[in-house]
Amino acid sequence: MYLSLGIKKQNIFNHRQFYVYCAFWFLIAFLEFLQDSFSSVLNNSHFNLLESLSYKIFWLFFIPFSLVLISAINGIKYTGKIKYLIVCGQIILISVFHLLIFSLFLFGVSKLMHGENSWRLSWLLTEKFSNRLYITFFFYIFIPSAYFWIKRKRETLNPKPSNLKTITVKNGRKSIFVEVDSIEWISSDGPYILLHTAAKRHLIHNSLKNIITTLPDNFRRIHRSTIVNINMIKELKSRMNGDYDVIMNDNTLLRLSRNYTKGLKGTLL
Repeated sequence: MYLSLGIKKQNIFNHRQFYVYCAFWFLIAFLEFLQDSFSSVLNNSHFNLLESLSYKIFWLFFIPFSLVLISAINGIKYTGKIKYLIVCGQIILISVFHLLIFSLFLFGVSKLMHGENSWRLSWLLTEKFSNRLYITFFFYIFIPSAYFWIKRKRETLNPKPSNLKTITVKNGRKSIFVEVDSIEWISSDGPYILLHTAAKRHLIHNSLKNIITTLPDNFRRIHRSTIVNINMIKELKSRMNGDYDVIMNDNTLLRLSRNYTKGLKGTLL
């Protein structure tokens, strides 16, 4: 079972991860509450329990709003600069919405507690946007960044199984079907990639980052510019610095970078 939020149903956290995520924000709210209570004791000042708790709701609002933000970013279909502009717009929008809802919440609590002597909504909006806007911006930039970084790391370490059998290569008006099992290694060439087989090299418009997600488990990234079919490897030679020389069956020499060795533990290393 997974928690899904946003316009499109997307898997964000499983139940255990969701509980840990919620516990993190509750812990921050609780620690700030303790800070307020200790401060009132040390300064011998009045401590309003309900008022203090209402301010700590600010941190709990990060739970639903950050999940909505991650789901919205997941749903973006554009790439490149357009995607980054959309993400920036979403971060600004969710930050403003967070502070607006929080201010309205405090205004409602103040009305219940103080009646006609409640805080003015205009004062709350000014105070929250001037004092907490940078905090919301920071967390709404950091949280999705951390989420997608962890997600990419897990996908690298545990690639999904693939049933892909052939890759279509367009050659003018013709299309050639290259069997995936015949590919020995793949290299990047600017906006293109080269599929190296025993018979021929095939140039297609794609990226290593995209194609690795569609290939079977025996294809692994060994360098920022190289994917290799581990079934075609004849030998590995250590360079004694964390890097390795990868010798293919046809004696082609490739480089295994130390940055990619972690994901190959138990298979090549």
